[in-house]
Amino acid sequence: MIKNRRISSNINMWNVEYDQSGFTLNKDWLIQAEKTEGILQLSHIYEEGPILDVGFYRENYKIYVIYDNDWENPKEVFESQKTELIENKVYEWIDKYANGI
Repeated sequence: MIKNRRISSNINMWNVEYDQSGFTLNKDWLIQAEKTEGILQLSHIYEEGPILDVGFYRENYKIYVIYDNDWENPKEVFESQKTELIENKVYEWIDKYANGI
């Protein structure tokens, strides 16, 4: 059950592979997350679809959009020290990549 009201219905197009701090349950998930490389990972329900990965690296949070497990060449990367900007980008990309493209 999704309790984080900021998440759109497009979350149904994603599998939650790793969720350190209750992304689906808590609107403050990133604020409460430990600053590690593994914070959140979503994989698209279509096998050829993207992976959204959120982590903390040095001084910034980063979000990656990965296709074909090609971590060396992400399709998109967004980084910021501000949790609000990272959270907003996660919600935006859940919708943007909902169709798998």
